[in-house]
Amino acid sequence: MTVTATPPVRRRESVSGRVRTLAGLSLLTLALLLAAILAGAASTGSSLRTTGHDAGPQVLATAGLYRQLSEMDALVAETLLLGREYGPQQQADLTSYDQRRLEISESLLRAYRLALDNPAEQRTVESLIEGLGRYERLAAQSRLLDTQSGHTAGQPPDNVVKAYQRATDLMHRELLPQAYNLTLETGTIVRRAHAAERTSTSLARFAVIVTGLLALACLLGLQAYLTRRFRRVFAPALVVATVLTAAGLVTGTALLNRQGQALEEAKRGGFDSVLTLTRARAISKSMYGDQSRYLLDRFRKDTYEHNFLDKSQTIAAVESTSLPDYQSKLHANFQGLLGSLTGQDRQRLFAVYQRFQQADGRMRTMQAEAAIKFWDGELTQIYESYDKVLEDLVRRHESDFERAIDNGDGALETLLRSIPAGLAAGALLILAGVWPRLREYR
Repeated sequence: MTVTATPPVRRRESVSGRVRTLAGLSLLTLALLLAAILAGAASTGSSLRTTGHDAGPQVLATAGLYRQLSEMDALVAETLLLGREYGPQQQADLTSYDQRRLEISESLLRAYRLALDNPAEQRTVESLIEGLGRYERLAAQSRLLDTQSGHTAGQPPDNVVKAYQRATDLMHRELLPQAYNLTLETGTIVRRAHAAERTSTSLARFAVIVTGLLALACLLGLQAYLTRRFRRVFAPALVVATVLTAAGLVTGTALLNRQGQALEEAKRGGFDSVLTLTRARAISKSMYGDQSRYLLDRFRKDTYEHNFLDKSQTIAAVESTSLPDYQSKLHANFQGLLGSLTGQDRQRLFAVYQRFQQADGRMRTMQAEAAIKFWDGELTQIYESYDKVLEDLVRRHESDFERAIDNGDGALETLLRSIPAGLAAGALLILAGVWPRLREYR
């Protein structure tokens, strides 16, 4: 029986072919690992840009716009309610009015710039700009009639009240709803971006782990084959390539997680909280304006009291049938906009909000002149204390929002700077590790 030996050339081609195959698979899985990491980073980075630099700031800007518009209208009512003996305070109110008008113009300009790729939002901003001009003309007319009347503190003449009614109707029926809708529209963009990021990040994380493990398996397989076939303990270049691949897998996963966590913190602990508190502050300012309108307008006194109750229920909801009933039943386990607050923030805010409601109840039991003095003095101080707490909470959560976005941006920058370079170095080391073995078969 004759035994036929395997031709040396075929054995050499088989060995070199296996080396090339294993090396090619290692390079392919390394490329797939890099692609998975970059795809995940791109998705999360896009959500970070939307939340932290584009739609997110626009939402917060328009939420502030609602409060500025409410304050603007409240200041007009206050100047009309205070008579000629309050001249210095009227002038201070007009100065504040001009400041709010400037802030509103800046907010609208910022919102317009951020809405350049959304025609519907642009039209909303343009409508707000046009409506604001009409409101200012009506407000100026009511102030002119008030100046001409020269009335003392209290309800001004009927023609002044009627003129102001046209202005405040425009504000509450057109401008404030448009500002609120603008906030809702851009808020939807942020929510969609956040939901899409959560899905894509989970898929990217799974893809990174799978491709990373495959790359490590291919590299270990290549190392084992070279060790067995060429009787070498290890190939230094391949060992370093394996370490770099493992580091890329661990670091890439960690940085993707860090991006996702930063976006979650920015959305829930920052953006959502700022938006809720800003809306609460805007509605509270409108409530304060309803108090002055209640004292100003005898024709709509009941309407403004009912509006005050509706807004109070939006801020902190409890079961009640009337405003006095609401104020007597208000308790710390309220729902509404501020119902999501916890711990000391909730206790602190509830304490000042309850004081504000109690002061409002006292004001409504007083005669007109006494009520105006009480509203202009103690009640205003209590409201400002309440508003200051809201403002402090808004600023703190704004800092949390900005810090989370900065952390996410930093993780993205680190990922893009380190991962591609590390995996590219790993690919070069794979080639360097197998090239000497392949040269032996040339």
